[in-house]
Amino acid sequence: MRYLTVGIVGALLVAACGTAADPSRVDALQTESPSPSPTVPSEEPSADLRFAVIGDFGSGWREQHQVARKMCRWRNRHPFDIVMTTGDNIYPDGAPRHFEEKFFEPYECLLSNGVQFHASLGNHDYMTRRGRPEINEPAFGVPKRNHVLRTGGVRFVVVDSNRLDMEWLRKATRARQLDRWTVVLFHLPVFSPGSYRGSTPGLRPSLPRLFRKRGVDLVLNGHDHLYAVTKPLRRIRYVVTGGGGAGLYPCGDAWFSARCASRYHFLYVRATDTELRVRAVGLEGIFHRFSTTGR
Repeated sequence: MRYLTVGIVGALLVAACGTAADPSRVDALQTESPSPSPTVPSEEPSADLRFAVIGDFGSGWREQHQVARKMCRWRNRHPFDIVMTTGDNIYPDGAPRHFEEKFFEPYECLLSNGVQFHASLGNHDYMTRRGRPEINEPAFGVPKRNHVLRTGGVRFVVVDSNRLDMEWLRKATRARQLDRWTVVLFHLPVFSPGSYRGSTPGLRPSLPRLFRKRGVDLVLNGHDHLYAVTKPLRRIRYVVTGGGGAGLYPCGDAWFSARCASRYHFLYVRATDTELRVRAVGLEGIFHRFSTTGR
């Protein structure tokens, strides 16, 4: 079985990418354990980072390949070099024998062009040794079950929601001075209007309370195979992006819901100094967009 290693070094405690002329490319990628802030330069760099997000995708089905091809075509005109995931990266059980068919082949056009994946672990990934095969394969970009990635003014807090470590999360969501935005990703949804699974019992009110206290800007989840975004809840938007290639689920009604669509899609996000611009891109193009502004 062929395994493609993209530019992430095994443990990936600190990984640096070459500087590119295009401002959307990654200047520096850092993963870290929560720790006190270092000495900060007097001038903060301008934020301009573009990245994609997919979830619930590793089915090997035709729809997964369709979304992957759309991502590759989209990147020709809307550059990005990072793909974050909201989990269920490999169905049915996260076993290595599925990696070639359900990860490397569909996304070859991204991986071969230097795009780096940074995955969170879903419940299906967890079925094989609690996700250890994906952690061990550098191409998934999972240096640890819980990790922080800092680049382009964005602090990505990637959480293993299969076994939620609240103490780690409290520390990891404490932003540093150069973090313009804080984006939290994990699999199980805090708020979902899906009529099949819906919101995850036990995550409220503790997580929204923590996220408000820490100034989190955006929360990205999966698990429900659809697209959904909440109204601003104490300024924070909660997004379910689970339409990456597995069978879709129907939408339902919920008091917190701003938009729900049972569609295959990925997200395209641009982080600037003043806003996070989020576009939901389906097979036929953009079908929803919203922005979140700073505090």
